[in-house]
Amino acid sequence: MKAELRLIVRLFALAVMGAVRVPAADEPSAKAPHPLEGSWRWNFTMPDGTTVRPKLVLAVQDGKVTGTTSFRMDSETPITNAVLKGDEVSFQVIRERDGQQIVTTYSGKWDATSIKGKVESNWAGEKQSYAWDAKRAHFGVEGTWRWTGSFGGRGPGGGGGGRGGGRGRGFQAQVDLEQDGETVTGSMPGFGFGGGPRRIEIKNGVFTNGVVYFEVERNRFGSDEKVISYYEGKQKGDTIKGTIATTNFDGDEVEYEWNAKRAD
Repeated sequence: MKAELRLIVRLFALAVMGAVRVPAADEPSAKAPHPLEGSWRWNFTMPDGTTVRPKLVLAVQDGKVTGTTSFRMDSETPITNAVLKGDEVSFQVIRERDGQQIVTTYSGKWDATSIKGKVESNWAGEKQSYAWDAKRAHFGVEGTWRWTGSFGGRGPGGGGGGRGGGRGRGFQAQVDLEQDGETVTGSMPGFGFGGGPRRIEIKNGVFTNGVVYFEVERNRFGSDEKVISYYEGKQKGDTIKGTIATTNFDGDEVEYEWNAKRAD
């Protein structure tokens, strides 16, 4: 009953936050973003045979394109010499490796869901060309999110709760989310201890007015007792900041900070 009451209260709060706001008569309406704006991903095979998924984030203002590219988290490099002409876009990315300047040129035709063209680069010492087929990436909270969790400690965890006194052992917590309108589904690792599930589906997931909410139900370690953890946070770009409310091994309700970062 307590969990049901918590759900009703939180869903009501999200509904209130997502209420439609009517602008004043003299207030200018918000300008819709350019359809090229947002995140784009594609597959690229490295010389050693491994496949990576570079990320391109674009913004368009007054016909001018800016953005960043990255091969992994925290490796963003700004684009330069960007040109947008109708349904064609091109730009360069300049990096340095071993004292040498690496210039990569991207060019292609775009629509709402893809950019198709070619990539030219001198990264191997001579100019080489590759097919470029980028797809529209995430919107909202779609994607894989990671944060630092704790087994049995004072810190945000994967939902199992901990003993209030110890620091616990840190681990990388993760949830994979999908979004359809305001409905959010997904799963997170179940650890599989004692024959338990390898994945646990989230419940009651919603995304309203930039706020994501979902629940994760697990068995308490070593028993059949159910523990529900409540995740709620504000999404901005590739970050979610909010709280995780759960119950520790002593039966006390505890609340942790939740600072998640999109990992894919």
